[in-house]
Amino acid sequence: MQAQECSVAAVVLNWNGWRDTLECLASVLNAERVPDVIVVCDNGSADGSLEHIRSWVRERGLEERISLIDIGVNLGFAGGNNIGIAFALERGVDFVWILNNDVVVHATTLSRMLSLLWRNPSAGAVAPVFLSYSDPDRIQAMGGGYIIPVICHDTALGRGRRHRGALTSPIELHHLIGASLLVRAEAARDVGPIDESYFLYREETDWCIRMRRKGWRLYCCPDAVVWHKECRFVGFHSPVHDYYAVRNMLRLVRKFYPLYLPPAMLYFACRSIGPKLLRLQFARLAGVLAAFRDFFGGVSGRSEAHPDSVLLAKVAGTRDEVAQQRLDALRREGAHDHRSADGEVLPLRTILVDADDSVGERLGAVGDEPAVSIAEDALGANGRGDNGKPAGHGADDLGFHAGAET
Repeated sequence: MQAQECSVAAVVLNWNGWRDTLECLASVLNAERVPDVIVVCDNGSADGSLEHIRSWVRERGLEERISLIDIGVNLGFAGGNNIGIAFALERGVDFVWILNNDVVVHATTLSRMLSLLWRNPSAGAVAPVFLSYSDPDRIQAMGGGYIIPVICHDTALGRGRRHRGALTSPIELHHLIGASLLVRAEAARDVGPIDESYFLYREETDWCIRMRRKGWRLYCCPDAVVWHKECRFVGFHSPVHDYYAVRNMLRLVRKFYPLYLPPAMLYFACRSIGPKLLRLQFARLAGVLAAFRDFFGGVSGRSEAHPDSVLLAKVAGTRDEVAQQRLDALRREGAHDHRSADGEVLPLRTILVDADDSVGERLGAVGDEPAVSIAEDALGANGRGDNGKPAGHGADDLGFHAGAET
């Protein structure tokens, strides 16, 4: 059996983000290798997501390919994905592709990751290069990064650098980012489900550590890419993000590296509290202090301070930020206002996004003929440079970049 003959299930988790989900599904279905099974798990959305997604699937005759699971409540990243992973494993697939609904995949992403896993039997999981949706050739992470427990930190390899696509050799890492994670079914069964006690952030890091301790290896597939809207759920630089990022990193270090916990807590306190004091970011400071309080108090899962109503408000604000970032990027590239057929001037922002439509939908990624325009802009149809060959970009130029500031 060859790599392309293996069976793959894609698990897409949705929570009040059906427009993002449809854009993600369109890119997956437009790929050269389409998963054999696609399951969308809805984490108790209140925006009519199930109805919108079901209608989209029905209109395209995809009922046999795409399954929808109504979970009914918000179980977080781990809880929602565990249901989808169990659904996939029950169907006997060889690989499970976990996808955030806020990613757009290139046509070759799955086939290249699948080939890497097939060639390396000891590989438990692989991840692609994550590029910014709003700045399409800027790296968010080369698959994931490395864990430095003494300073309570996991890095994002290559973050902030420009992607030139020269690397083709796998990069072995300590952890992978869960926004696009292709996992060998055997490894998923061996390690067990994702730990649901985190609720948000670091749960896939926990899963990766457990995989490595079972002897599985983790790789970045550098010639596979996805475009990630990143923190679509609560946004960077928000008190909610700060709370879960800090609390859960402390929990991770205590669970797997307890000897490093004292120096890690000291460093992490300075790193996460000091800058917010200097910048007078008192709301974010309160989030960090609550994280330390709940860590010492043994609080796990979702904080009582973060019901769905609070998280939904963060999602709405983050969508506006993503739309504005994309708008700014297009203007930097020379885009401008357009004139309709009847002579009406349409501002660029109106074309891209309004109160009812997402950026991707306005760009045509969820049309009758799904297209990943961002992928074509950044890499070309074959995932390479304009001349069909990767542009020069050495391994030394990737850097060893720390993850996002907390």
